[in-house]
Amino acid sequence: MSLSDRDIKRAIRAGRLTVEPYREEAVQPVSVDLTLGNKLRVFRSERYYLIDVKQEMPNLTEVVEIDELNPFILHPGAFVLGITAEWVRLPADLMGRLDGKSSLGRLGLLVHSTAGFIDPGFQGGIVLEFSNISPLPITLYAGMPIAQISFYQTSSPAERPYGHGSLGSKYQRQDAPTPSRYYLNFASGGRRRWEPVTLRQWLRDSRFEGNVKGLADALELPTKTVEDWVYDRYSPNAENRRKLFALTRLPEYAPHEDATRQEAFEEQGES
Repeated sequence: MSLSDRDIKRAIRAGRLTVEPYREEAVQPVSVDLTLGNKLRVFRSERYYLIDVKQEMPNLTEVVEIDELNPFILHPGAFVLGITAEWVRLPADLMGRLDGKSSLGRLGLLVHSTAGFIDPGFQGGIVLEFSNISPLPITLYAGMPIAQISFYQTSSPAERPYGHGSLGSKYQRQDAPTPSRYYLNFASGGRRRWEPVTLRQWLRDSRFEGNVKGLADALELPTKTVEDWVYDRYSPNAENRRKLFALTRLPEYAPHEDATRQEAFEEQGES
């Protein structure tokens, strides 16, 4: 049974259900509007050749911040993670369902791929899985109404609600767009075949022994330019990526042809 606006307000006033910060005007006939937080998690596909679901891939994504004036531009076909500004807590006898806003769906913005179901007992921000299926880029601003959550009464309280010690719940109390922890479903201890090496790490372990000027001289480029790459201030253009790849063989700078990139990863794994 779905909770009506009257039941939602009653549950929040009684403390059974938490949506914080709470705005009564956000309550719709059978749902509560949620807004977008100020953090997104973007994928850095140049750092890996593939996603191995059995391995932790700590550098696959990175967090960027947005605000009410400076949006994130989500390009067609792109995928990023976001999180709601609201903290939601469900009791053991209520489940939630997340849905996108109709007006945003009409623009081609999808707010979740598979994570529309929220277990009884969950508490935390709700991660959003953004996809842009429109032919044009879409802006994402912090604080914009982004989704809606509805609540359903279960037939009885869950025996082991989300967060129960025996479940190994991976995302309880999350307050940022947490990356996938699917790898925890598998036994630990395997070699991270696709773990990348950053330019800074490579420079430290190379014949240059961390000397940025030495690397810059070898590339015949200004020291300041190479320093910006080493410390992730800027990214090299296509021509300089080729120079870096020729010298370092780091997959991040490899041409995008699959065979070349795979070859680079294999070389890295053998070194």
